[in-house]
Amino acid sequence: MEEFFEEKPGKQKNQVKHIFHLHRRLFLLVLAVAVLGQSVLFVSTRLNRYYKELENSFKIIFTVNTKTTNDTLNQIGESLNQKTDITGVRLFSPQDGLEAVRKQNPQLAESLLLMGKDKMPAYFEVKVNFRALNNIRPFVDNLSSEYPLLSARYNVEHADMIFYVGLCAKLLRLAVSFSLLLFLAFMFLVEAYPSREKRSHYVGGAVSGILAALCACLFFAGLVYPTGFLAEAFAQFTNPFLQILLIAFCGLFGWTLSKWQKF
Repeated sequence: MEEFFEEKPGKQKNQVKHIFHLHRRLFLLVLAVAVLGQSVLFVSTRLNRYYKELENSFKIIFTVNTKTTNDTLNQIGESLNQKTDITGVRLFSPQDGLEAVRKQNPQLAESLLLMGKDKMPAYFEVKVNFRALNNIRPFVDNLSSEYPLLSARYNVEHADMIFYVGLCAKLLRLAVSFSLLLFLAFMFLVEAYPSREKRSHYVGGAVSGILAALCACLFFAGLVYPTGFLAEAFAQFTNPFLQILLIAFCGLFGWTLSKWQKF
């Protein structure tokens, strides 16, 4: 029975030849992983920036219904600023509000001037955190009941969009982190797996992994190049640090696969 399981010399030669041709399949496997990694980097980077832009542009405007003194307005502003879910409060006088409108819409500012400066009320510009965006309607209703002198103006659809985009960005980060943990667990199991045969890493595996990562980068550059915005797209969708991490990961992955030899 022992002789039956012994490998013949000719079979060992075929195995060596098989290992030699392994790098091409290794390259294709790592290239597929690298293309998926580039896709995730592009989507995740742009999604996070889109979320930041939406978050920075969202404001709740609390207009002052009646004429009040500056001391009263300052007290209201300090009280709003102490709320845990409020991240920023700015008070605009009628003149400040008119200047802000003039920067965005000069024609509207001229129309307000024709109506009279007194028609432009003082108002508070309030920014809130992610938790308040999830419950924006009851949050604003509670503030309106607490401050009867103020009337709230805000875009509900804008707040909902910020919440869902932020939620998608967080779920994507969690999924990517979990996938990386699975890859690291796979690499650890390959390194720690006991084997009767003596297996070693191959430098060609790491080189194939690095080449696969570079080819994936060139692939996406080729997709973006016809648009004429290659430099702008690189700045919008990724950064050099993430690209270096992806190349290092693909090299390490190819290095591990060269020892695994199970495909």
